[in-house]
Amino acid sequence: MWRKLTKTGLLWLTIAAWAAIWAQEPPFEKQPTPAPTAEPHYDDTFSGPIVELSSERITVSRSVLGKPAEKKSFWIKPDTRVEGKLRVKIKVTVGFVTTEEGDIARLIVVRQDKKK
Repeated sequence: MWRKLTKTGLLWLTIAAWAAIWAQEPPFEKQPTPAPTAEPHYDDTFSGPIVELSSERITVSRSVLGKPAEKKSFWIKPDTRVEGKLRVKIKVTVGFVTTEEGDIARLIVVRQDKKK
């Protein structure tokens, strides 16, 4: 039987075999990639050093050249995500939402000094 195949017939047989192999599902289950931890939703950000800190509130000061320093306080709720260790005088960026209660911090990120 194989001796009667021409070169063209052998080529088509090879193509058909490869097409059948490619059409099959892989024999292994693809591992699902873990979803990255979703960043909390926030509407605006505010950056600067912490001037006041308690378990319920954080106050951050911001200085803009040519303008007086601006302070803003944020509520810290149980679902507020904090990245880093909070302490007075350390620089942070706060992602927050404004509600009837006031500004609620959704994400607080401690900014590291580049001097280290």
